Amino acid sequence: MPAALILLVFAFFAVLMYRRWMPALVAVPAMAILMSLAAGVPFSKLGGIVSGGAVQLAPFYVAVIFGALLGRVTIETGIARAIVNLAAEYGGEQPFALSLGLCAIVALLFTSLSGLGGIIMVGTIVLPIMMTAGVPRTIAATLFLMSFAFGYIFNIANWTFYTTYFGVSREQLFTYAVVLAVLDALALLIYAAVSFRRHRGYATWAVRAEPETRARVPAIAFFTPLLPLLLYYVFKMEAAPAFLVAAVFGVLVTRPSQAVQRLVAAAIRGVEDVAAAVLLFMGIGMLLVATREPQFSAALQPLVAGGWLRNPIAYVVLFGVASPLVLYRGPLNPFGVGIAIFTALLTAHVLPPVVLVAAIMAVVQVQNVCDPTNTANVWIANFTGVPIDVITKRTLPYQTAVAIAATLAVAVASPALFGVHAFAGLAAPARAGELLPGFYAPPAARNHVAVDDDGTALGRAAADAVAAAFSGGGIQTMRLHGDPNASDCTQKPYAAYVGVAASTFTLTEGVDVDVGLRLQDCGGWIVNEWHDHEIVAPPAGEGEARVLALQGVTRLQAWAQSQPIRSRNLFALGAAVRPGDTPSYFYALFRSPDGNLRAYVRAGGPAYVAGMRSNDTIETIDGQAWWLLGTYQSERLAYDVKPHAFAILRGGRPLEVQLAQPFAL
Repeated sequence: MPAALILLVFAFFAVLMYRRWMPALVAVPAMAILMSLAAGVPFSKLGGIVSGGAVQLAPFYVAVIFGALLGRVTIETGIARAIVNLAAEYGGEQPFALSLGLCAIVALLFTSLSGLGGIIMVGTIVLPIMMTAGVPRTIAATLFLMSFAFGYIFNIANWTFYTTYFGVSREQLFTYAVVLAVLDALALLIYAAVSFRRHRGYATWAVRAEPETRARVPAIAFFTPLLPLLLYYVFKMEAAPAFLVAAVFGVLVTRPSQAVQRLVAAAIRGVEDVAAAVLLFMGIGMLLVATREPQFSAALQPLVAGGWLRNPIAYVVLFGVASPLVLYRGPLNPFGVGIAIFTALLTAHVLPPVVLVAAIMAVVQVQNVCDPTNTANVWIANFTGVPIDVITKRTLPYQTAVAIAATLAVAVASPALFGVHAFAGLAAPARAGELLPGFYAPPAARNHVAVDDDGTALGRAAADAVAAAFSGGGIQTMRLHGDPNASDCTQKPYAAYVGVAASTFTLTEGVDVDVGLRLQDCGGWIVNEWHDHEIVAPPAGEGEARVLALQGVTRLQAWAQSQPIRSRNLFALGAAVRPGDTPSYFYALFRSPDGNLRAYVRAGGPAYVAGMRSNDTIETIDGQAWWLLGTYQSERLAYDVKPHAFAILRGGRPLEVQLAQPFAL
């Protein structure tokens, strides 16, 4: 029922945004509140959702505002116009070459610029130059949008949204961004070549060039739009200071005497340019906070259950072939109602966060160019006199092809692109003999049980009694001292391991003797544990320990009789499994006394093969710090049979672990 109500709220606001009866910056926060109530989130928590969500993406807001500051500086100092005029001069009387040169400049500028203000500022310079040079207005309008989307792939403010909201790193995204840029550039070149070939002998629509007085801009100022890219991608500086450094550089090399005045004016105008975007992302932050409520997460589970999206074909079909669903503020639009879908997928850990971001970047290539509801598209259509539906029809096949190719790249090469096996969880569960060669004990270890002790006199006596009593009936025991969890089962001489420990506690009534038996498989995975104790007169002797140990053996044998299939597989194969068990990665997470989240991993199991080891310190899960998820929520993830990605520390050395297939008998 909660899931149905959530879908109803989603559909209601989708219609409102599709019909343009309500803007996204109002609809998204309203959707966060009403969806929370539909999921059963207590009314008392709504205030926290609003206030906490409003600042959830604060790093992104700051980056957007400082990016707008740089945009205003680039335009108002004449840097952007000088760069465009330089390209126009080299283009000369060749409209095709001129168009490609201007497209490269537009793409470069929009790695830093964003919003309608940037579109208008650059468009009023570039579009008249194109059209007066003989480029048909339809081609000029569409090429401008395609080059804008091309540059926006690397937009620093946009990347801050990805890293803040989805918890991915810029290093994870860079290779994929390059692949996406190559695909987008190919689409742009093919479109330009085809369009110019079809429009031979056209009569262009000219825009009257207004007389202007060109301000002289030193050549070094041309470096201004590149500076934040260098600082962000090469020197790993955060987006906001990178934009600020570039803005200061721009005003100092152009008008140093007016630097302060220009920076203040650019800051004020920049905030005006991005105010709507900031309000929208406040609403998106509210939606993110809402979906982290336990009631919301539980309600969304039925919508994303089954693992169907971990199928690479489903991924390509949904985010590639169906990418036009991003249009008209549709269900895949991440800057509208679609953010609810991506947030649900994120919180349900259906796919690694970086793979979800890759899907968003793919569909955004369609949305940025083709969506008639974009304010940028509306302005360009009005400015050039091209019907807005013509822009959509001409560009949609090319941008959809980009989205399909990009999602195909993710489906077939996610390990190379991101270092994660994004779709491995979709394959059949791992067969131990083929994919987990160290999971089962070797044939020679069949029905052999190792008995160990804790090194104390009472423990040794108890372990001797266990070894003698348990031997027989096809079971052979051996006395052995070691750690079954230290290595996989490949060379183990035993299929099962019984650790025996004895402890004493002095009480007023006497000495309490406790003897415990811990049954483990050949990889050190705990199967069961039994303890027996008795208060005896001091001093406690080995005889009492042996008696208690025999009681433990009786309890172990009773367990074996009650679990015939599981116990038979344990002693014969080295794993206490049976058909019908839920697939498992054979690892657990726990918070240790030092406050860290640590792992306990079955040697030879799927998590072990993926690279995780017992006592590894967990830093992040799926790109998010575990303490932000919460201790209980983090510990639960070990049992959801999903291919999570981990950043771990082992001996002070950082490592990455990506789970592949789980195990099932």
